[in-house]
Formats: sequence, C-alpha cells, structure tokens
Amino acid sequence: MRLSGKNIFIAVLCCFLSLGARSQNKESDTIPIYSPVLDEAKVTIRHIGIIGNKKTKSHIVLREVTLQEGTAYSMSYILVALQKSRQNLMNTALFVDASVDFTNWYNDSLDIVVDVKERWYYFPFPIFKPIDRNWNVWINQYNVSFDRVNYGIKFLGMNITGRNDKLTVYLVGGYTKQIALTYENPYVGKSLKHGLSTEISYSQNREVNYTTRGNQQVFYSDSSRFVRTKFIIGGGYSYRKGSTVRHTVKLNYAFETVADTVAELNPKYFGSGKSSTSFPELMYRYQYLGVNYIPYPTTGFRWDFTFLKRGLGGTMDLTSVNMKAAKYWALPKKFFYSVQADATLKVPFDQPYYNLPMMGYGDNYLRGLEYYVVDGVVGGMIRNTVRKQIFDLKWKTGLKSRTYGTIPFKIFMKAYGDVGYSYNKNNYTLNSLTNKLLYTGGFGIDILTIYDVVFKLEYSFNQLGERAMFIHMNEF
Repeated sequence: MRLSGKNIFIAVLCCFLSLGARSQNKESDTIPIYSPVLDEAKVTIRHIGIIGNKKTKSHIVLREVTLQEGTAYSMSYILVALQKSRQNLMNTALFVDASVDFTNWYNDSLDIVVDVKERWYYFPFPIFKPIDRNWNVWINQYNVSFDRVNYGIKFLGMNITGRNDKLTVYLVGGYTKQIALTYENPYVGKSLKHGLSTEISYSQNREVNYTTRGNQQVFYSDSSRFVRTKFIIGGGYSYRKGSTVRHTVKLNYAFETVADTVAELNPKYFGSGKSSTSFPELMYRYQYLGVNYIPYPTTGFRWDFTFLKRGLGGTMDLTSVNMKAAKYWALPKKFFYSVQADATLKVPFDQPYYNLPMMGYGDNYLRGLEYYVVDGVVGGMIRNTVRKQIFDLKWKTGLKSRTYGTIPFKIFMKAYGDVGYSYNKNNYTLNSLTNKLLYTGGFGIDILTIYDVVFKLEYSFNQLGERAMFIHMNEF
C-alpha cells in the first residue's frame, strides 16, 4: 500500500475520529469534526460492499447510504456520512444493528463496508390486550376485567420481499371481533421513491363509548348483541426522495353503525340522531424525521403535519389540521433535553361526538392525566423532558448467533413537565378539564431494548392533587 506522508497523517487522524464516531453512533446525529487537512483531502469511493443482508435487497440497503461509488468526497464529509448512513439504516426498522466503515484505503481511494444484522421478520403474536386507553385504566377502573380484553392472533410479516414491505393480519376475538389486513410497500419502482399501501378491516363491539362525562368515557354495552359495527377499505401512496422527508396520502371509505339506543342516549354521536354513517376520508401527512433514532430520539429535530378531511357535508363534515414539532438536544455527561409541541384544529367547531376526541386517547396525553379524557375542537400541548442515561448494557444470551448473541438495554432516568389546553363549545360544564389550562409533572425510567421496544415507568402528578404510577409501552 503506497501512502504519502500527508495521507498517512490523514489515515491516522481518520481512524481516531472514526472510532469516536462509532462510540457516538447511537447518541448523536452529528460528529464535531473540523480539520483543514480533512476538508482539503479528496478521496474517491471505490466500492461499497454489504455484509449480512440475507433477506434485504442490496439496493434497499444502499438507498440509505449517503455515499456513492466512483465519487470523490472530502474526508470530513465521509466521516459524517458514515454515521448518517448508519442512522438511516437503523431508522428503517430492518436491522438489530448496523455499522458503516471505510477500509482498504489505497492512495486517494477507499472502500466502504456496510455490515447489517437482520431482524426476524415474521412474528405470529398471540394477542392479549386490554381495550382501555392504558393499563392503569384497566387495572384501577375496571378491576382487571377480562371482559375488556382483546385476544387472538396478530401476524406481522416485515420485509416480505426484501424491500421493507410489511404485511399485517389481525384475527381478534374477545371485546372486539376484528378481521383486518394491511399491506405496505414503501419502494415501488426502480427509483425507490414511491410506495403503495392497502387496508381492509371489519370489526364488531358489544360496547361503545357514546359520550364523556366527568372527564371520563361513558359506555353503553349489551352482552347479548353487538352494538357497533365498522368496515373500512382504502389505499395509500407515499413519496420519499431522501432519508428524512416523507409524504403520505391515504384515501379510505368507512361504514359504521351503532345500536339505536346509542343514538337515543346521545343524538350527537354521529349527529342528527343517526345510528349509522358512511363517509370518505382523505389524509395527507408530511414528516421531517431529522432525528438520530426515530423510536426514541435523543438528538435532532422532527416535524409532522397532517391534514384530514372526513365526509363531504351533512352531519359528518370534518376538516382537521394537526401539527407536531419536537427538538432534542444532547447535553454533557449523557444528559438530554427535549421539548415537544402538538396543536390541533377541527372545523367547523360544531362537530358530532365521534369527531371530538382530543387528549387522553392513544399517545396524545398529558403525563399524569392518563385516567381522564379531554374532548375538543382546538387544542394543544407542550411536553418538556430532561433525561440522563444511566446504563448502556449488553446482556449475553448464550446463543451462538451473530445477531442475538447479545441483547442491548439502555436505561434513562427522567423528569418532565407538561402543559395543555383543549377548547370544546359543547358539554364543557360536564367536563371540568375542558376549556382550562392543564399542567402535570413527574419523573420516571425509560428502558430501551431490541426491536425498538420502549418501556416507560412514570410517577406523575397533576393540578388536581393526584399522584400515581403509570406504565406505558410502545406498540410492536
């Protein structure tokens, strides 16, 4: 190998910086690299090789690498691009781990080697899940009632054809009877920029949440018959030019009926005392995902914009805009700070109850108010969180497996404070948390492990003087 004195110096410097970059790979999306020598030196990428992709197509892996064969770059750019490429690969949710490094540096050219550890891609999950908003509601308000549990099988097939496509099949019994199928292929065509999806779902329930009273969901149930039936069919299109910006359009058509008793109890459930409705639903979503690790970001910026049009006039006529922004900072000594903002507007303001859910549903909640729901047509929240990483462990499984020989665990301690507000022109006298500034706080522990699993244990308090321990876990 013939290297000039200048190139020897650059090679040694790059080795040290590359090692530092690898140690920061999972903590940061930037490498603090500056050197006039590295900026001036141009090196050509001779070849990009891939190791470990038994199922995933090579061009799907190469799509996430921000370097190209036959192109010359400064070494400063290459070192940053190596880390950015690894970040992109991990954010595909295809791999347990990935590394991107340079090798075989000869004169003014070198090779890139991408080493990926693929996940298992087929999971027949047994389903046993309470239907309530969170585990605390099921345990404390419904006394661990097995009548409020969904059970069955969820088949998840990821990377079916090696192009990061996903097939999901639900066969659910118990509280909800559901049959559902969705298929998503994000990379259709040679350009790998376009994607298509389709879904079909049929479900029945013996219980329906028909109103909110005292900041709690109120249900109507009938053990002898189904009181709610819903059918959805639709498809979608996605566009992703690079690694951080995504556009998604979905068009669904929904048919839904409830028991006549529901319409009598709340004539505004669908509106005008109707017990059935059908409507088209058009959704457009823009995402900017400039974060280091999508399931649990610690650095970077994220921006989401969603436009939803439900119905075309009459009682079911909703136009909704939702905007989310989040900024994440890495601080010294493995401290991290984040601020997340969420705002929603629904027009016209006079909406049926079906369209009013705002806070307390899904992931849209104030930490400390999980026992309550807040409906509305205009609302938002801000979450502030300080975290400290206290452990970064790798548990040896004893398996002779390149991928599963060790299982990673990261543990963070955190403290947080949230504020939120929701406006509702109807029923606010029956629900004290509506049209009022809300604030909560607390502290807890987050545990991250393999397959993007995030487990959260939080001790929270709210302005009502209540304190409680809450458990949250992301969907798999």
